[in-house]
Amino acid sequence: MGAMELFFVDGEISTQVEELAQFIGQQNQSAASFAAEVAQSSDPVQAVLTASQGVLPKVSEDKVEAAYNQLFAIARTGESGIDGVAAAVAKDISANAESGVAGLRVLNNLYNLANAAQLTVFSEMVVLAVRVNMLPTLVPLVSQLPKLLAGWTGSAQQKADVVLELRNALDGAQLGNEAYATELVFLEAIGASDARAAKVATSAIVRFANLSAVCDLDALASLDNVQELSQNGQLGSAGELLNALLECDFEQWQKYAAANADALKELGVDADKATDKIRLLTVASIAAEHLGQDVPFSKVSQAIGVEEDDIEMWIIDVVRSGLMQGKMNQVTRSLVPTRSTYRRFGADQWSLLAERLDQWKASLEALQPVIGNAKLVAQQQAMQMAGQAQVTIKE
Repeated sequence: MGAMELFFVDGEISTQVEELAQFIGQQNQSAASFAAEVAQSSDPVQAVLTASQGVLPKVSEDKVEAAYNQLFAIARTGESGIDGVAAAVAKDISANAESGVAGLRVLNNLYNLANAAQLTVFSEMVVLAVRVNMLPTLVPLVSQLPKLLAGWTGSAQQKADVVLELRNALDGAQLGNEAYATELVFLEAIGASDARAAKVATSAIVRFANLSAVCDLDALASLDNVQELSQNGQLGSAGELLNALLECDFEQWQKYAAANADALKELGVDADKATDKIRLLTVASIAAEHLGQDVPFSKVSQAIGVEEDDIEMWIIDVVRSGLMQGKMNQVTRSLVPTRSTYRRFGADQWSLLAERLDQWKASLEALQPVIGNAKLVAQQQAMQMAGQAQVTIKE
């Protein structure tokens, strides 16, 4: 969450209550009478907190944060503290704030002051951001969700509800990449025990197939909960789609897609986008098998079913996606991959990595005699030059 701006409120609590009561009364053209009414109340603190509902959220943007800062200072002196009023205050702001910027700023302050009520305040931040069309301001919090979830007080069900609330909001705002990232958090942090896990996993698999900017398949497929759901047969045709994405090259994908066209359509898979995704993954797989080697454009072209004249653009797309790094040689019309991402890093990949490390170790050992000889030659040359050097002092 963003840092809270420090605020300082001077005076006794009774004075603060009276000042805020007068301010609230001014919004209703009854400052004096309302302040007197609050002063005569058996619980002035609760009276001013109740009276603030529906009033403070509509205060002008330049005054609303200061007014709420004073309200929070008063609330902290009450028996239930900030957590006791946070839910009501947050709901009031999310429903009635006229300035989205100021409202989110106040809720951010409230979140940082609260303890047990942080989950509720976060939920109302999402509600407000959706209402005022400012959901992109919450996007940076998606990467912080695992840490936030660990710190929230609440049941697994409540936490799951908030994560899915954010996912649905991001989806509604056409922020598909962020919605997908939120689903990954749900699947990793909430677990397969939640009744909605299979549905969320299915959605994440379909999103991966459709989103051009998301290419790290291992981040999804390696999740324990996804593997458990798949092994238990709870993902149905989505599980088959995940396996196809993991295992198929372009030619195999074409056969799978033709045989399962109806199932893919029912899942909501965009056939063209999924096919392009397979092309990218296939190029990355070829690169992983030929690191440091020349790979002719013709081989890549044949593997992904595109014209050789277009292959450079596809290679650029693979590099841009983060799946691969390398160099293209227009003279030899070849690709030399220097790094590539596996779709799934399992036992076979670990074995291949160990084999390559052994090869590098053997190569380094073979270089040691060469390096030793070079050092010896350099030392001998230095000694010879030292012997030839003369210093003459004239008498």
